[in-house]
Amino acid sequence: MKILIHIARFKILSFLKQSFELKVKNIFRNLASAIIFGGFALGAFYATRVGTDYLLDTAKLGSFLLHRFLSMILFVYFVSINVGNIIVSYATFYRSSEVQYYMTKPVSHTELFLIKFFDNFFYSSSAFFIIAFAVLLGYGSHFHMDWLFYLRTLFLMLIPFMLIAGCLAVILILFLVRYAGRIGVKKLVALLTMLYIGFLTGYFTITSPLKLVARILQHYPNLDQYFGYLDHWMTKYLPNYWIAESLYWTMKGDHALAFSYTILILITTIILFCAMVLVGKKIFFTSWLASLEFSASGNTKREKPRVFSLERKSKINLQSSVLLKKEFWQFVREPSQWIHSGIITLLVLLFMVSISNINLKQNMPFLQTVSYMVVLLFNSFLIVSIALRFIYPSMSIEGPNFWSVLSSPVKRNKIFMLKYWIWFVPVLLLSELLVLFSHRSLMEFPVLVNSAALLTASVAFISVSMNLGMGSYFADFKEKNPIRIASSQNATLIFLLSIIYLTLLVASTFIPLNGFFAYMLKGVPFELNSLFISTASFILVSGVVGSFFLITGIRTMRRDY
Repeated sequence: MKILIHIARFKILSFLKQSFELKVKNIFRNLASAIIFGGFALGAFYATRVGTDYLLDTAKLGSFLLHRFLSMILFVYFVSINVGNIIVSYATFYRSSEVQYYMTKPVSHTELFLIKFFDNFFYSSSAFFIIAFAVLLGYGSHFHMDWLFYLRTLFLMLIPFMLIAGCLAVILILFLVRYAGRIGVKKLVALLTMLYIGFLTGYFTITSPLKLVARILQHYPNLDQYFGYLDHWMTKYLPNYWIAESLYWTMKGDHALAFSYTILILITTIILFCAMVLVGKKIFFTSWLASLEFSASGNTKREKPRVFSLERKSKINLQSSVLLKKEFWQFVREPSQWIHSGIITLLVLLFMVSISNINLKQNMPFLQTVSYMVVLLFNSFLIVSIALRFIYPSMSIEGPNFWSVLSSPVKRNKIFMLKYWIWFVPVLLLSELLVLFSHRSLMEFPVLVNSAALLTASVAFISVSMNLGMGSYFADFKEKNPIRIASSQNATLIFLLSIIYLTLLVASTFIPLNGFFAYMLKGVPFELNSLFISTASFILVSGVVGSFFLITGIRTMRRDY
């Protein structure tokens, strides 16, 4: 335990020193982070408050339906944390040079396992805590809750809820790595992916929000009552259901019943944490050795050169060919990169198939505008998220040996621009595919489809430019883990800038789109030029801002590495 406290103490000191050292770069970064985090938290607070007010006071849908929606959001939140922890834990436990260093020191494997677990958990969850707290404040302010409610919900429910997701992820990754050799890594990853997709599909099939709303609306106007008999029995064993129930009964004043769900969450957290420590104690070291065997077998020299091998002859310019192959192998050599990209590709394909079968047409112009903006925003958010996850770390993962590339007889601008086009082309293609699939039911409005294609192309341009440009400016060549780079403080800053940019998208297009739908559905007079002007203005702003980030990134290539 002394060693555990010793390592934890110096890791905290190291973090504080790096974050608050009096340097212009640090001051600017911390100040900008505080302003943007504060602004985003304020936005999350007001959005939650306004949403809760609307559902309960204006739409009068009742507390039960509000908390079932909350339960579904928490379920997605839980799966996101769980999948994220699986990928990050693999990189942290098995690909980290820090773990290799500690393995040579007199530190017990269990203590090392715990240090890395908490390091990983708090490092990747700090932004979630801030946003979750802002959302909780917005929710609680509607019901005029006291400060004890916020403390109890945050520390006795929300953090244990996240710990449950994290513990389950770590237990799973330990068993997967330990026994992957018997099944095969690729088969195991495919099996795991199918398992999660089946889990998500199964959950939303049995909960079906549309069916739930329809069944509750049958009791109109008596909607503010408890409809627990509509819940599927399987959902009652999930932690997101326990939190939703605890909040519901707290709002209804039944604190004893609410507290019983809190106790259930705490007991589950303790059991799973103990189970995780026990599993870690038993198989962490052997699984770490197994991961070394995978790496060694992957480095075995093959008789025939593989596709994209540097030994193969190329039909394009030799310099460009080498740089392209370097980018390819740099991406493939890190398992967390291709595993994560495989999962995201599957989810995007599922989303495309699902959205293409949904009829987005509404009878009311305002509802039509809102439902259309939700789809457009989700498409844009998907592009922004993928750019942050894969493009932002792309310069940092060059590593400390980047000097050897820069010292070669190749222009530095060419290295940067080649990297830019490698990412921009697939991101642009993805954004246009999203427009095509999501507008399948709106193809009779070609103006709308063309406008959406231009808007999402602008989002693709600025996302790639900003993440590559700022990823170069804030490059951390000492960090090998791309997931940690993509969840760092600087990356979070870029993500929040992206959210502000998406807010600009809504602000500039909502009114013209509402006028367009009012004209198409109700014949209300509308000047089509206003839609063209708003689209052109957004493209112009995106072009100027994206070019600024692009130039910034190119200039950073002139720095002395």
